[in-house]
Amino acid sequence: MKKYILYTLLIVFSIIVFFPIIYAFISSFMSSKDIISGKLLPSEIKLMNYKELLKNVPMFQFFFNSLITSLTAMIVQIIICSLTAYALVFIEFKEKKIIFLIIMCSIFIPWEAIFIPNYFIILKMRLLNTKLGIILPFLANGLGIFLMIQQFKTLNKSLIEAAKIDGCNHSFIYLKIVLPLSKGILSTWGIYSFLNIWNMYLWPLMISTKPESRTIQIGLKMIKSEEGTNFGVLMAAVVIVIIPSLLVLFLGQSQLEKGMISGAIKE
Repeated sequence: MKKYILYTLLIVFSIIVFFPIIYAFISSFMSSKDIISGKLLPSEIKLMNYKELLKNVPMFQFFFNSLITSLTAMIVQIIICSLTAYALVFIEFKEKKIIFLIIMCSIFIPWEAIFIPNYFIILKMRLLNTKLGIILPFLANGLGIFLMIQQFKTLNKSLIEAAKIDGCNHSFIYLKIVLPLSKGILSTWGIYSFLNIWNMYLWPLMISTKPESRTIQIGLKMIKSEEGTNFGVLMAAVVIVIIPSLLVLFLGQSQLEKGMISGAIKE
């Protein structure tokens, strides 16, 4: 009985959580008249909203820009954060504590405090209206470094010592031992960084002044301003925006579970 009650509650809460997404998908096939009248199902399924959206707005360009910037920032963040964490955990040098302190301090600096300085740096580097200008301030992250440091400290130290005794260099230990045993935190941070860049609005708005360099979040705002009360077209745009986020979340969850299981090692 407890099991049936638990599953019933999970189903009910899942429907509540996913109802806005489900309704947005259904509404993308409805006319504005049906949406305004409060209908939950379309009287007739048509692709007119998607056709009108792709005809009037360069959604593919916005989508491509967001995808490239999000994937690039995610990959580079994982590489830089993991390399920095590896150096701070497994390599001895004088400035280790100072560097770690600087990284920790960067976590507590709000983005709003460095927004304007970052903008002027990008302006001086002549990177406005470029994908590099959008992702450059996000190629490293203090929180990601800190989380990977905590993960690397939990690894079986006997494996690292055995590898050093066998003559393995740091590149081999990093690529063949540390990273395979840290798939969980790498997957988690990859999901977080991708969604963070994908959902950014204010920074890409400041950096990109031309339509061909804007991201999908800015495109969604443009559609809202241009289409006005054409809610069907707006819902079609919303569906296109949220599909990559949901795919990354679901696929990343599976990879996260596999990484945590494969990386489990006992002394």
